[in-house]
Amino acid sequence: MTLTEQQVEFFREGGYLVVENVFSTSEVASFQRACDVILAQAQGLTRCIDRLMMMVFEDSTKLVQQVGDPHEMSGVWLDLVKDTRLLDMVEALLGPNLLVYYSQLMMKAPQQGFTAPWHQDFAFFPHSRAEILACTVAIDDATLENGCIRVIPRSHQLGLINHYDKQGGFTGIVQDYHRIDERTEVALPAKAGSVIFWHSLTLHASHPNRTEKPRRALVIEYKNPDARLLSGSY
Repeated sequence: MTLTEQQVEFFREGGYLVVENVFSTSEVASFQRACDVILAQAQGLTRCIDRLMMMVFEDSTKLVQQVGDPHEMSGVWLDLVKDTRLLDMVEALLGPNLLVYYSQLMMKAPQQGFTAPWHQDFAFFPHSRAEILACTVAIDDATLENGCIRVIPRSHQLGLINHYDKQGGFTGIVQDYHRIDERTEVALPAKAGSVIFWHSLTLHASHPNRTEKPRRALVIEYKNPDARLLSGSY
């Protein structure tokens, strides 16, 4: 799938882009079934294991929140990260020299979804250059009610903002809130099968899922392999 010059320019200026109707209804259904398989395998788990990150909620419910690198676990996700429709768009935004850095299934369970405060992905994995792009495939409809992604337009132009507390501990959350003007935030609702891109320095967040249905998405981070990891957890 080819991006227009206007779409590429929009991304470069704003640091994000939504592309609708990339995947068909039948393809989305296969992604949803693959998620159901993982959740069925996780039944009875009470702690994080291997690639499955559990979260304990206020009512003591334990649910899978994240699945690390599912493209190494199933052909469904491997085919998705290699899909030429995605790769053509990623190449238009990042260039032709591409590497799948990692993937992650994000699960916002009904009425139990977690909050993601303002952060920049690049803070988790500082590199020699910020040529890293998040590509998020909506597996369910993302709405205002179920905690769709929110971004601060043009925040990628601010550079890396502090994510460390006064004791030097990494928080994963922006600490210099005076640099964020939340009045400029943009919510990005997207139908299942749509794709959202954001720059690794773009500030983004999401609210909890307050609906009766799950909100699931596959986040793929692509990078230019010439960008070298300096430090971090990935």
